[in-house]
Amino acid sequence: MNKRIIIGFLIVFVIIAGIMTFYVIDSRIPMDPADYGNSAGNLHNGGLFFEMDGKVYFSNPYDYDCLYSMNVDETHPKRLTSMRTKYISGANGFLYFYMDSTKTAGKVSGLGTATNQYGIYRCKVNGRDQVCLVRDFCGELQLCGEYIYYQTKLDGGALNKMRVDKTNKSVVAPEMISPVCYSNGYIYYTGVANDHHLHAINTKAGDSVSDVVGGNCFFPVVHNNYIYYMNGDYNYSLWRYDMYNGTNEQIVAERLDNFTMDDNYIYYTYSNNLNSALKRCDLDGDDQILLYPAVTNSLCLTSKYLYFKVYGVDDVVYHMPLDGSNQISVLTFD
Repeated sequence: MNKRIIIGFLIVFVIIAGIMTFYVIDSRIPMDPADYGNSAGNLHNGGLFFEMDGKVYFSNPYDYDCLYSMNVDETHPKRLTSMRTKYISGANGFLYFYMDSTKTAGKVSGLGTATNQYGIYRCKVNGRDQVCLVRDFCGELQLCGEYIYYQTKLDGGALNKMRVDKTNKSVVAPEMISPVCYSNGYIYYTGVANDHHLHAINTKAGDSVSDVVGGNCFFPVVHNNYIYYMNGDYNYSLWRYDMYNGTNEQIVAERLDNFTMDDNYIYYTYSNNLNSALKRCDLDGDDQILLYPAVTNSLCLTSKYLYFKVYGVDDVVYHMPLDGSNQISVLTFD
């Protein structure tokens, strides 16, 4: 055979092998037992903002709640989906979220669009390769290691799980348990069917369940060795449970509507007829200050901003930089 022909065949073979190798690597879904998604505080508030690897992924109320990305300084917003999204999480270059056609963008074109109507989706951080992982009416979801734990709403609701590569689907519990408070292999949740105690699911030991705190305990968030939660037995004030010594203490005496937190502060909102407000305090409840005098919700944190909405105005997002200025304004894009 002519030497040039042999060389040509080898070049073609190398090119084809390279293309196939790239395709296999590009289509592989990375997973790690140490992975986790959005913070519990953000997910308790709808999971509308999520920061990962220098980018913020968010549900944009100015464009039908479609999934967007932007830099942490809020520059260069880019639309990734054509439908409403919430409960946004992610890891290893992939995003996981619930998407439905409650709201749909008026102009649908190009990469990153979707034609399906509802379910849990996975896509790359640029919006490409959108895949429906679960075709169901779902609630909250969380990335817990190699698995997504998620609520289903039909037939009374349940907690299910599946691997991020869409395999090994199973029912974890026949009640609509919230999976969003995930820490070190455990999901801390409020009981639904039999009580409202705080329980823990050990995701690394066959999803075995143990009791943690008795009473009526809601919206748990783990930070360091504490579980912060709203105590229904004490007018939904904010408490924390020390997982080292088993003690409980009240942090905020006011009745909370919701809260989120980072390593420095707790941000919480409460409402009554006289002085509804968004407030901030230290992690031990000290130095409580007023941030915004209104009934607020959808509190979400990134490394640079606090985001929130005012009750009854779902199409406007407010933001406050976390630089100590406490300057609150409406989030806008050029």
